[in-house]
Amino acid sequence: MITVGSFGFICLISYVFFVSGQKLISPSGDNAVNAITKMMGLILAVIGMQMFIEGVYDAIQSFK
Repeated sequence: MITVGSFGFICLISYVFFVSGQKLISPSGDNAVNAITKMMGLILAVIGMQMFIEGVYDAIQSFK
């Protein structure tokens, strides 16, 4: 029940951010949005590489 409630709360927060996105972005300007977008892309790339490295490591360990 706690998991379902937490998921619902996260969905509600996401909905509020998506609906009010234009109001949040307008004061910061285009340069700030571009910088945040690039940082989020970098974070996503780092997470992807970490998952890849751990997967390769686990695959090597399973063959030993």
